[in-house]
Amino acid sequence: MRAPRPTALRLVTTARAGKPPRPPLGLASWTADASAAAVWLDAAALNGDDVAAIARQLPPASTLPEGTPLVVLGVAAGTGGLWGKLLGGGPSVSRAARCGALIARGYVDVGAAADASTKADIAWGRAPGAGLATGPC
Repeated sequence: MRAPRPTALRLVTTARAGKPPRPPLGLASWTADASAAAVWLDAAALNGDDVAAIARQLPPASTLPEGTPLVVLGVAAGTGGLWGKLLGGGPSVSRAARCGALIARGYVDVGAAADASTKADIAWGRAPGAGLATGPC
């Protein structure tokens, strides 16, 4: 599975973290009105690698246009005090749990890899559409 290549990504998160992470996939900045999105999970709402808790933070695939990519970042927004919020650090979330959550929310063409530009771990899926199928992580 190859990572999606959207021309823009918006950042989606419920976390109250200070500095957002760098955008993946070679993008220079976040774009507020992009249809493709990246989810920065809120560590405060997670219980380890609980797929259901992760899935609750993802928009349902049915709410996005057909074929729209959704990326889930591998490090959650931290809850580790002032320094953790300022530096954006948080716990890692396993690929298996993120991919399972994407599938649970209805995404297809699911995969995961290290992002070539940021070296961060990402998982992704696409809203269902013609020619897209569930894939392994």
